[in-house]
Amino acid sequence: MKYKVGDKVRVRKDLKVSKEYDGMIFNDVMSQHCGETVTINEVFSRGYYRIVEYGCCWTDGMLEGLADEELTAEEATKILSEICCENELCGGCPISEAKGKMTCQSFRRDKTEEVLEILKRWKKDHEKKEVEVESKLYCRIIDGGDGLTVRSEALQDGINLNDEIKEILAKYCSEHVGDYFALCEKRWMVKQ
Repeated sequence: MKYKVGDKVRVRKDLKVSKEYDGMIFNDVMSQHCGETVTINEVFSRGYYRIVEYGCCWTDGMLEGLADEELTAEEATKILSEICCENELCGGCPISEAKGKMTCQSFRRDKTEEVLEILKRWKKDHEKKEVEVESKLYCRIIDGGDGLTVRSEALQDGINLNDEIKEILAKYCSEHVGDYFALCEKRWMVKQ
């Protein structure tokens, strides 16, 4: 299987209705997506995919590759050198895994489309993802004796903070004996 969940791929334009591709029949409803970019949402070990736009059973033979922007010659050369530098002895090299018994040079010369797909996949897998951060206010109840936090509670948005903190502290103190105080803190967290 060439693709994984979340990949945006192009459906081939030259597919023929009622023809079999990698063991699956291409139907007339599927033909409405020829040339379109679609999104893989399930990958099945039996050799087919489902897409967000129209379920069915799509195979590698029906898809022409990742729909991401095309690689420039400079990008392709840079990615190829990064792959080779990471895998000096070819162990774990995605091209080495795909070439079988061919030499690396022959594979890159004779199977340019496959090499480009490997390079695109590598680029996508190694892109830095933008990290999204969100903030939230919390009320912490602190033990006045040892300074340890005994309770931490997220505060509701849009509510009077003073009243809510007083209420949380009063409730905790009514259930526990001791000297306690409350702090309000703002936390920044990476969105999951």
